[in-house]
Amino acid sequence: MNRRTLLKAAGMSLLLPQLESFGEIKGTQTKRLLTIVNHLSFHQPELVPGFDKKVKKPSLLNSLKENKNNLKLFSGFDNPGIQLGLGHTPSVGILSGYFNKLERKNRISVDQQVAEYIGQDTRFKSLAFQAGYNLNFSQVCWDKHGLPVHQLDSAKKIFHLLFGIENDKKEQQKNLTEDKSILDLVFKQAKSMNKNLNQRDRHKIDEYFTSIREVEEKVKRQTYWSKKDKPKMDYTVPQYSSHSVEEFFQVMLDLAVLAFETDSTRTLTIQIPFWEGFKQPNINGNYHDFSHHGKKPEKIKKLLVMENMVLNKIDQTMTKLKQTSSATGNLFDETKTLVTAAMGNANAHTFNDLPALYYSNDIKSFSHERHEKKPICNLYKSIIQDFSGRNQKFGESNNSVELV
Repeated sequence: MNRRTLLKAAGMSLLLPQLESFGEIKGTQTKRLLTIVNHLSFHQPELVPGFDKKVKKPSLLNSLKENKNNLKLFSGFDNPGIQLGLGHTPSVGILSGYFNKLERKNRISVDQQVAEYIGQDTRFKSLAFQAGYNLNFSQVCWDKHGLPVHQLDSAKKIFHLLFGIENDKKEQQKNLTEDKSILDLVFKQAKSMNKNLNQRDRHKIDEYFTSIREVEEKVKRQTYWSKKDKPKMDYTVPQYSSHSVEEFFQVMLDLAVLAFETDSTRTLTIQIPFWEGFKQPNINGNYHDFSHHGKKPEKIKKLLVMENMVLNKIDQTMTKLKQTSSATGNLFDETKTLVTAAMGNANAHTFNDLPALYYSNDIKSFSHERHEKKPICNLYKSIIQDFSGRNQKFGESNNSVELV
């Protein structure tokens, strides 16, 4: 049976997951997006070839050597939609390409835009993790209304969300049914008012209808998935220090791979905040302090230990994706990974000259492209087009970028 015919007849095209029984997976490769944001940039003289003529071989690239042939490095991107604000606050606009310190709202981020296209068949349309406890300016994911997407910072809660057993399914389903009934009632009442309203009020009601439909779709989705058992995984959340970027980041990467492996979501973002410490035999200190090095060699040395660790863990995760089988091959084949930084230079608090790393199975050899003062939204536009097949503007984009 053709899956689309089945779903159209059932009226459930937005709610059902991929069904192997109906031949959905065979010959159709699933697409996934993993986005990793490092709040404190990377020390670009040791990452970007030619950034500093005194540095012949950027040392940070050594931490990416295992999967370097599937990596494309971008540099020089600007973020013209960012207004400078106090301290780190403009970092909230790294994935949306926008920050206005006078407005409470942002605009949709690239990960959430991609989720609009590939997030319909899974339990979670998208997920956002944070390898550290939340602060207002560490928010990087924004929905289509410009409102913050909740970033999860508890590994135990994430694991329960993905794999935990609900104690009272019947009660949960009852609550969801009641929510749906209330929405139906409100919708009918609002619709009955429409004919007696002026044009401005009708516009407000139309916006209200849109909001109701979005909530209704969410309730339908939750109702459907509440009847489905969560996947079972042989994994135990390890003990980790909440004051160690190294340990916190690792457990979030592990959970990201599990979320993809079980097809719980196809769009996932991990944010690395800036305030946590770092502990290992040769270093004990604070990442934020290292990044604000004042060009002191001893601090830069510590910073590079930190950033080599971060990049090495990303590289190891790419290897893990390659080693994790999927219905059509392995997870790396199905996953595009974007790694970027909220700042170009954390020491100087600058939000331009941004680096970005892009992993894809379509990339067969390492390359570096510098896009001097070009908007980073050009890169985001190209990523969105790769997932959606649509050539559409995103933020300040004025061109496309070759992803391979």
